[in-house]
Amino acid sequence: MKRAIVCMLAVAAAWLCIWPALAQDVPGPDAAKQTAAAQAEANAASAQTPGPDPAQVRRALIVCGLPGDAEHRKLFAESIEALYAALISRHGFAAERIAVLFSSEAEEKDGPALKANRGPATREALAAAAAELEQELQPDDALWTFVFGHAHFDGRASWLNLPGSDMNQIEFGKLFSGMKCREQAFFVTTSASGYYLKPLAAPGRIVIVATEADFEVNETIFPHKLVKLLAQPPALAEFDIDGDGRATLLDAYLGAARDTAQEYASGELLATEHALIDDNGDGRGTEVQIDYLPEQLGGRMRAGRTKPGPRPGDGALARQIALAVPLAAPAAEPETASEQSSQPPDTEKTPDE
Repeated sequence: MKRAIVCMLAVAAAWLCIWPALAQDVPGPDAAKQTAAAQAEANAASAQTPGPDPAQVRRALIVCGLPGDAEHRKLFAESIEALYAALISRHGFAAERIAVLFSSEAEEKDGPALKANRGPATREALAAAAAELEQELQPDDALWTFVFGHAHFDGRASWLNLPGSDMNQIEFGKLFSGMKCREQAFFVTTSASGYYLKPLAAPGRIVIVATEADFEVNETIFPHKLVKLLAQPPALAEFDIDGDGRATLLDAYLGAARDTAQEYASGELLATEHALIDDNGDGRGTEVQIDYLPEQLGGRMRAGRTKPGPRPGDGALARQIALAVPLAAPAAEPETASEQSSQPPDTEKTPDE
């Protein structure tokens, strides 16, 4: 009996010695949550459609003319910050290869995009940025150029409102006429931006504008819809609007056009902007989205009708530029054991209660 008691006391003493070390390795509720969150993030990162070629040098130019009042300054700043972050995290652009020209004085609350601002988008600054890009670009590189801000149409030309002298579409197009690289995409998102199609058109170049070359001179919402899709893309099933099973720049254009049309329809407003794309180099934009939008949004798609497959003409080149989007919507995080045990029991009340 004595020997048994002595053995039990020895085992207890040994257990007390090793318990602190074991306790350090037992994850608590917070650690379990952090581990689950990290795993979910890793799974989400790996469950993406293939994006741009990682070996390709990708450069971007983000231009914002005069942003306007404080409300519009905030709106453009937020969109540019979201775009800047998305280009780096999702679309293969290194921060040092993104040039930002934002025509407003820096504020303390500005994010990394505006803190990287090279200064206001004056005529001289635009010319210098274009010249620098032309010198740096190599044949296999990519160049994406975004134009935000306000513009006006004087009956003959569309003028981008800049600090100092404004710039029209012909002058802007000449700045980029010598650009030579494998992938080129221009997004001119101001009012009266349809007039930029012809000056910017070139073989192998994608030009996307927010409006028709007409009297569509009201403020545009297309740029902010486009940025949201590039920055926070939905799962592939929703993003893949053309139904080819891939996420491409064409899908981003179609989605932004759809979301723009939906906002006008939801507000019961007459649409004052109709985005166009030209990527066959003829300088004539096409509302490709008409074949994919439902009739209530001004399109031709009827319920039950099959989406049109790949076709030549505008949109074919944009369909070749792959984007990285989630393959599926993220699943809800499972509850940990401690969370489940903390829930009150599911009891039914009796009729007397």
